[in-house]
Amino acid sequence: MKNIIKHTKSLSPLSLRVIDADITLDGNSVYMVKKDENGLEYKSLVEKDQYLYSLLTNKDDDYSANVHSFHTYVSSKCNLNCDYCYERYGTEKEAGLEEINALLEHHKNCSIVMMGKEPTCRDDLADLITRAGKRTCLVTNGIKLGDIAYLKKLKDAGLKTVLFSFNGLKDAIYRKMNGVDLVDAKLKALKNLEREQINTILSVSLERGVNEDQILPLVKFCFERRSFIFELRIRTMTSFVRDLGAEQIYMSELINMFADALRIHKTDIVREFCFMQEFIKNFKWLLPKAFKDKYRSKLCSFTFHIKQNNGDTYASPGSGINLDRIKGSMLKHPYLLYYLVKAYGLSLLMETAFNVLKLPRFIIRKKMLNITLKCWPNLYNVDLKEMDKCTSVYYKNGKMEKFCLANIKNAAQEERK
Repeated sequence: MKNIIKHTKSLSPLSLRVIDADITLDGNSVYMVKKDENGLEYKSLVEKDQYLYSLLTNKDDDYSANVHSFHTYVSSKCNLNCDYCYERYGTEKEAGLEEINALLEHHKNCSIVMMGKEPTCRDDLADLITRAGKRTCLVTNGIKLGDIAYLKKLKDAGLKTVLFSFNGLKDAIYRKMNGVDLVDAKLKALKNLEREQINTILSVSLERGVNEDQILPLVKFCFERRSFIFELRIRTMTSFVRDLGAEQIYMSELINMFADALRIHKTDIVREFCFMQEFIKNFKWLLPKAFKDKYRSKLCSFTFHIKQNNGDTYASPGSGINLDRIKGSMLKHPYLLYYLVKAYGLSLLMETAFNVLKLPRFIIRKKMLNITLKCWPNLYNVDLKEMDKCTSVYYKNGKMEKFCLANIKNAAQEERK
């Protein structure tokens, strides 16, 4: 008999219709088991660590997140040709100015993430940014941002935030992943972003055997440029359609890789995460919805911080948090506030608050860095109930769906043509 953890909903690999699915336990690994309309059964690995899975899918914290950002497909062109890109098909229709105006009007409290194959290949990008203003986040490979005049044009149009693809500091990595040397071009673009003080998220696609050794150098790189880089985001490589089996990197493995690279105890990283869930639980009446949605547990996303010590060594804020004291005390709320300030410091708390509320960051905690790890689901293990926790939607071809769900469906439909 299957050791069923929970019942959920998923997609049929045959028709993409919503079907029933079970989350089961096999040893310490968590699987999704489901059957398509013809009765064919699929069993796909979800997570290799049962304990971490239980933390990320906290069944006692059933909630639905608000939508805080909508991704918009603004360009079907690109100045690269990367095999790993989930937008490699490029057959979709670009969103028009009127469509974007309507989206901005109907989602006034959301940021707009401009993406596609490469949005800087769109001639009227500055006009789009002018319409969205400070709500714009540009997802880019950064090549065109090496032109300082072009970047200034985007900044003058209102660009405030850039999500910058940067997979390492070696050209061999880019030759493998992108087919061309890119380090110099990307460093030039980042220097321009620093010069113009545009808030930047460094986004890394991690692939086994290609750039796993870049975690430590990239962390050091971010701290050296902390004045404009406020987050390091590492996402695993995936195919939204194929069941990648052992080739995929799962969240527990990604946390282990990060902890090993920085010589930080994994238990400290997890302790910080658990502290944040306890803090949200006890102060949910006080915290803004945007903060709760960002830091609450999610199966596909894991957010934590690292602090830089002297001599390029690193530590987790979780190392100084006593969870047992908090949970066992009658003075739980004062203890939570005490450890919050002790672990992060007032300057980081203020910087985070301004970022969540989309206000200018005039205080920067240069010795602390926000880290977000992301592991994408695929057609075989996507949990639709967990999708309710996602804060991002994707507008493409006149349709709006949760970001990962839209990409899974699009990839499946394109590969079947």
